Amino acid sequence: MKTSTNKWIAVWIVLALASFFVAAQEIRVPILVDVAHGEITKGLDVWVNTTANPLAITDFAELHILIPQGAALDPTLRRINASRLAVFVTGDLSTIDLSRYKVIILGQPPKPLSEAELAALKKWFDTGGKTLWCAADSDYPAQGSEESQAVCNDVAEYLGSRLRVDYVSVEDSRHNARAGYRVVALVSPPPSLSFLSFMANRVLFHGPGAVAVVMPDGRWVPATSPEVQKLGNIHVIARTTENGIIVEHRTSADGKGRDGRAHKPGDRGVFALMALEFMPSGSVFIISGETPYGGYEPGVAAAYRGVELDGPRFLRNVLLWSTGNYRELSGVIQMNTAIDSLRKEIGDLSKKLDETNAKVDQVSKSVSDSMQKEISELQNKINNLNAQLELANKKIDELSASLKAEANNARTIAFVGTAAAIVLAIVAVVLATRRK
Repeated sequence: MKTSTNKWIAVWIVLALASFFVAAQEIRVPILVDVAHGEITKGLDVWVNTTANPLAITDFAELHILIPQGAALDPTLRRINASRLAVFVTGDLSTIDLSRYKVIILGQPPKPLSEAELAALKKWFDTGGKTLWCAADSDYPAQGSEESQAVCNDVAEYLGSRLRVDYVSVEDSRHNARAGYRVVALVSPPPSLSFLSFMANRVLFHGPGAVAVVMPDGRWVPATSPEVQKLGNIHVIARTTENGIIVEHRTSADGKGRDGRAHKPGDRGVFALMALEFMPSGSVFIISGETPYGGYEPGVAAAYRGVELDGPRFLRNVLLWSTGNYRELSGVIQMNTAIDSLRKEIGDLSKKLDETNAKVDQVSKSVSDSMQKEISELQNKINNLNAQLELANKKIDELSASLKAEANNARTIAFVGTAAAIVLAIVAVVLATRRK
């Protein structure tokens, strides 16, 4: 009986734990999407429709849609309302409670925010841990011209961000959906944010603007500029291929637009279409040259003009990360963390190796210098010995010459003595002969 009871207790514990984890998984973070400033709602139903989009965000996020007071719902919002898959919030950014949101998205707003709204956004943003995504457009006049760039740039400046959307258009002559202005952007974050590209590489940026950065000296430069990398807190997330080209539809010359600040018509190469900035408060500001909802065709599109896209997956990745829910990104993030740790270890080892090599070079140089000194001293000794040897040889030569001279003298003396003796002997003989 006791064994049976323990068995059921164990089963109950397992079921309770399973229920707990399921409940934990059902916690949904509210995110706020703005349509109170004239934004188009196209594609918002795809965000939450699990039938049309298996990668819908409803398992981890609760979509809140901000609409103006007294506004009528358009067909997209009516479908969402009927499905009960979103919460509608009435008012503006200064009259609603922003503190409940971790993520706010402005999807290509053509109308400016009021000073009160900007102040409310900044107060919310500066508390830290928040993500604000302001999506703009190009200078093509289909959605009004350059209004959304101006709105997002005003928001960026008010929040203290260096990111801007330049007053130009970007095309890609090869990587597109059947036309250069229908850019199929490459999701290309830095290694530390590589989870944003998890199973997402191709995203539609239909008629996008180019992202720029305001440098400390006030210059606008392309977000892909090496100068930006030195800032350390700004990262390009989506870009064109090397076949990108800058065009301009509205300029100061026609009186209907502004001129590009960081890009000029005819510029070619890789251009940033989406970037983010880590702010000192711990919040993240995202800016893009196209929008994940609304616009002519939103970035959430899974296909366009027969071209397969990763819009739903990319949007899900961005919102999973922004809400801190992670889900399927957890494994990727853990792997990235491990890779970052390995990179750090490799960097440390590389630094130590460089330091060791420097010491080896220093010791080698020191040994070399010491050996060179010894060699020099030995060479001097050899030179001195050679000089002494030459002097000795010279003395030997002199002594040899002297000995030869003396020997010659001795021979001469001996010869003379012998000759004298002979002469004396002859004389003696002669004298003796005479005596007889």
